[in-house]
Formats: sequence, C-alpha cells, structure tokens
Amino acid sequence: MEKRRRVVPYMERLWVTDIALIALLVFLLMYIFFLYPLGQIGSFRPLTTVFWSLILITGAMTALRNRLFRTLVFSWGFLAFVFLWIRHLFPHETFILVSNCLALFYLVLLTPLILSQALRDGETTSRRIMGAVAAYLILGLIWSVAYHLIALRIPGAFSIQGPSTPGDTESMQSQLFYFSFVTLTTIGYGDIAAVHPIARMLTILEGVIGQLFPAILIARLVSLQVQSKKKT
Repeated sequence: MEKRRRVVPYMERLWVTDIALIALLVFLLMYIFFLYPLGQIGSFRPLTTVFWSLILITGAMTALRNRLFRTLVFSWGFLAFVFLWIRHLFPHETFILVSNCLALFYLVLLTPLILSQALRDGETTSRRIMGAVAAYLILGLIWSVAYHLIALRIPGAFSIQGPSTPGDTESMQSQLFYFSFVTLTTIGYGDIAAVHPIARMLTILEGVIGQLFPAILIARLVSLQVQSKKKT
C-alpha cells in the first residue's frame, strides 16, 4: 500500500513537469512522419503497433491529476491497447472496427485534457507549445480513424486516385491517414475526395478546425505570456 502511494505521486510529477507531453509529442512525430509510412511494409507493421501502444500509454499518463478522467482514460486506453494487439494478431473486420471505435473515443477524451494542461494559466514555455502541437497532431489521428470507420461501413465513401489495393484494409487506412492530415492543414491535393455526405461533413469540419486551431492557439499563448509579464 505504501509503495503504491509512492508510485502515484511520482507519476503525477511526470505530468506536472510536462515530461509526459514531451514523450507523447516525440512518439507522435515518429509515428506520423516515419513509422506509419513504413508500416505499410509488412515487416514494419509490428513496430508501428508498438509505437501506437506507446502513444496510448503516454497519453493515459496525462489523466493522472483528475480522478474522473483518470478512470475514463485509463479504462478506454486499456481496452484500446488490448484490442489493438488483438487486431494485429487476428486482423478480422470485427476486431478492426472495435479497435478503431475504442481508439477514436480514447483520442477524443485525451485531446481536451492535453489542451487544458498545455494552456493552463502560467508563463508560456516551450513545453506548453509542445503540448499544443501534440494536441494538433492528435486531431489528425482522430479524423483518420473516423474516416477509416466510414470507409469500412460505407464502401465508396471516398474516391481515391492512384495506386491502391482494393479490399486491403491497411492500404485504405494509410490513404485515409494521409488524407486526414492533408485536410487538416488545408493543402488539398485532390487525389482523394470525400463522396458520401457524412464523409464530406467530417472533411469540412476538419478543414475548419485546421484553420481555427492555430489562430486560437497563438492568441491564447500570447495572452498567457502577457498575463505572466503583468504578474511579475
């Protein structure tokens, strides 16, 4: 019992000093820009699963200061972690759907929690900026998972140009992962287009958030810095 009391404050200090934010951002950057493209090669897919697991774990650490969020995030994070590996070992469509639903709900819970910590009152630091960037990248992951769920349930919801493997779930997920971040950053190459009304609605929503998030983020960080200067 005494050992458990020592472990919990230590884990809370990790979040108070924003170490969890830095670790989460590092795993996100490696996953998005390096490991996920390589993950389409069969030999690298276990490695992407490992890093996705690390994102789930470090993300769950951000809930340690709030009991309600601690219960919700840890519960859903654990379920998402379990079904992630079940999906990896047994790539059946049912397991893929359940795994994506759990991951989607988990990321939706995690994003406002990260933002509330990164943008809390106080001086603007590089660690706060890292937390806000991590939340922005998670938004891209949220929409990529949502797009994949739509594509699984509504065939033909997206029009994809260029080489793709029909019926290959991993290939489809990779294409929609790319589409999500292209939409979030409002680049819009046009090689992938939303066709179904639900897909179009989500695409518009992601594009709007992709424009508003940086503007609101910069305004908030500047406001925090000004308030901190006044207090000192």
